[in-house]
Amino acid sequence: MSLGRRIKSLRRALDLTQQNLADKVEVSRIYIQALESNRRLPSMKLLNRLAPALGVEVADLVQDLSSERPGRMQLEEVLASGELEVWYRSHKLSGQELRRVHRIIEAALEEWDEEAEGDAPNHP
Repeated sequence: MSLGRRIKSLRRALDLTQQNLADKVEVSRIYIQALESNRRLPSMKLLNRLAPALGVEVADLVQDLSSERPGRMQLEEVLASGELEVWYRSHKLSGQELRRVHRIIEAALEEWDEEAEGDAPNHP
C-alpha cells in the first residue's frame, strides 16, 4: 500500500477531513490532498507531525506493508478501509460467523503482542 493511501486510510479511520488533518499538522488541505494522491512526499519533519496526528508511529507510516510479516497496522488499515464491511455485508454473515471472525482477529492481535514482547530486550 502506498504512503498516500495509508495516510488517507488512517485519516478516514479517525473520521478526520483533509482540512482537520491539515490543521493538526499545520499544512494546507491541498498539501494533504497531494500527499494522499502520491503527488507529494512528506519531509521527515512532516512525518513526525503526521504520525501522532494519525495515532501511529512514523515507522508504521513508512514501512512496506506488502512485506512477509503483516501486523497490527495492516489489520487496522483493512478494517478501516471499509472493504471488509462491504465483504461481510454482501455475505450476510450470521451472528455466530461474526463472532468467529472476531475471535480470529483477537487471536491474531494476541499473537502479535506476544511476538512483540518476545522481540523486546529483557532488562534485569
